[in-house]
Amino acid sequence: MTLKKILVPKIEFYITNVCNLSCEQCNRFNNHAFRGQQNWQDYSEIYKQWSEVIDIGQIVVLGGEPLLNPSIIEWVKGINQLWNRPVQILSNGTRINQVHGLYDVIQHTNIPIDDTYHANMLGISLHDANTLPELDDSIREFLKGNVKRFSRDVPWVTNSYGHAVGFVYVDSNQVRIPVWIQDSFNNAALQLTQEGKFTLHQSDPNIAHGICGFAIEKCYHFIKGKLYKCGPVALFPEFDQQHTLDISDEDRILINSYQPLSVDEFQNRGSEFLKNIDNAIPQCKFCPVTLDNKKITAFRKNSKILDKIS
Repeated sequence: MTLKKILVPKIEFYITNVCNLSCEQCNRFNNHAFRGQQNWQDYSEIYKQWSEVIDIGQIVVLGGEPLLNPSIIEWVKGINQLWNRPVQILSNGTRINQVHGLYDVIQHTNIPIDDTYHANMLGISLHDANTLPELDDSIREFLKGNVKRFSRDVPWVTNSYGHAVGFVYVDSNQVRIPVWIQDSFNNAALQLTQEGKFTLHQSDPNIAHGICGFAIEKCYHFIKGKLYKCGPVALFPEFDQQHTLDISDEDRILINSYQPLSVDEFQNRGSEFLKNIDNAIPQCKFCPVTLDNKKITAFRKNSKILDKIS
């Protein structure tokens, strides 16, 4: 008997901690020297098992900077094959001309869904509006033939949050690259003390959860073959291992106590886990309770630093 799959509206496949930019208040802590890459082949069998029990409405692959992951093309093709769904690669746009096969994986994907064909998409989140001329040159180099750029009043293109993009580029093959200006972030869970140590917020978990974009979007995270309620709760322990957070013993126990969902547990606790997207968890206390949405500064990381963490 074939079990009916459960539909999960949105899942972000987080495949690398490594980023070549340092953006203030990055909510996945990639602005710091955060190491760790995930190779598709190491997790492909686990995701094959996942594809047998869940369907996914919207799939996003990100990091860090996903185009720094050497197996990025394998990730996209592998997910396409397992779920028969298009993938949105969410990138900062700085490396689009350095990834062999990237254009082909966008152009040649044609997945039929509800009598309409859909392709993979490269979406660019621009964190420094001053670098738009440089990005414009890179996109025109990446795309083929006659390249046109439309402004944000194009109604059929939105980013993953449903907001109108800043621009969309379309080439002669009808390959599209939406670009939205995201040069302001809300406060991240990770903060620096006056002594320069890494620490976490101390908040009311219910208030923090109430303004959480992950919760509002009902957006889960796949990391290393396991399903998490959000990105930060998955990354707290890993960042602590690499940098030693300045937190109490009690809070350290708390960040390590979160139990993601493995595919082996899906039959027993999958339904309950998925319903929990609407509820706060104790670890929500580490996220902020105000949405400051401050302008950020995005710096390129020193190449020596990037080499060390890659």
